[in-house]
Amino acid sequence: MKTVILIIFLLGLSAGEVFSQTTHEVVLAGYNNVPPVRTPATGILEVTAHNDSLFVSGEFQDLRGQYWSAYIHYGKEGETGNRLIQLRADINEEKNGGEFKKERNSFELRPAIKRALQEGNLYIMISSHRNQDGEIRGQIPRM
Repeated sequence: MKTVILIIFLLGLSAGEVFSQTTHEVVLAGYNNVPPVRTPATGILEVTAHNDSLFVSGEFQDLRGQYWSAYIHYGKEGETGNRLIQLRADINEEKNGGEFKKERNSFELRPAIKRALQEGNLYIMISSHRNQDGEIRGQIPRM
């Protein structure tokens, strides 16, 4: 009986460790902006929440202008909101695309941001010199 209880306890610990990390793919496109932007630019990012940390990695390409900035914003899908976290991109030679590396884009999840993440109220926006109010955007799913 003690062995069965120990096995159940250890399985519970393993499941807790697995569920403490959540990863979602975020697709960035111009049609997700408010208002939508006609652009060939796209991006695919991986957003991982683990305990009290957030990690972002992935790539984007084909901005209509040179890269300007990238941020995680507060806002529901279809709404605009305030910038919360600046992302750090390694820009390509043409300056119209780049990569986000996990090591350069890891952040502490403060309680308010953690709550917004759990509610699905965060999005990522990449801006170019031509579209400084945002060229491509993607909503981060609830985590």
